[in-house]
Amino acid sequence: MKPALNGAWEEPGVIGIRIEIKGRKLTVLWRSDPVLQTTFRTKTSSGATELFLQKTGLRYANSASDYAQVTGLKYLDGKLELTEDFPITGESKTILSQTGNSRYGNYTLANGILKELAGNWISTDGLWTLQIKGKTLLFQDRKTKICVLQPKSDPASYLIADEDPSRHEFNGFTRFRYQSGTLVTQMLVCDAPRYDIVFEKQTPGK
Repeated sequence: MKPALNGAWEEPGVIGIRIEIKGRKLTVLWRSDPVLQTTFRTKTSSGATELFLQKTGLRYANSASDYAQVTGLKYLDGKLELTEDFPITGESKTILSQTGNSRYGNYTLANGILKELAGNWISTDGLWTLQIKGKTLLFQDRKTKICVLQPKSDPASYLIADEDPSRHEFNGFTRFRYQSGTLVTQMLVCDAPRYDIVFEKQTPGK
């Protein structure tokens, strides 16, 4: 197998399909959620390498049926061409390029900041509270395992995210932005202007 296949593949500038290849194992993800895990074999002809997947059905977690089928996957000129067949809309082709992004996106993990974040926080309007202890965020009576992400484009700021990269919010609130000693989130409300909810730390962490 061509070593060039190994790695992660995404459509540049689009949050959607991602393919990860390691050896003969291949994972297809939709918005960082695995929808297909399989093995494959290859055949090279006229400069193109075709990947034949053992399994082809794309299925969301906890779903009873596939939402689409992979009908083609080809490597040519440094790109992957993915062909999917959807029951209603038919075939769709996506061109993927190798990426250095993780499943979280263009971030690096910075969990060393968790010690600095540990403690109790209250919003500046006094309406909201949250607690961070270790890798657990308690917010809205819900506990969530979290991680800290550092944007490669802005290393002076951090994002508090769900440890599961397929979960992009906290029960109706955006990921928390940590900068200059405050935590900032927004409530996700349809057809309404968003505003920042700013939290300040009340007690030191341990």
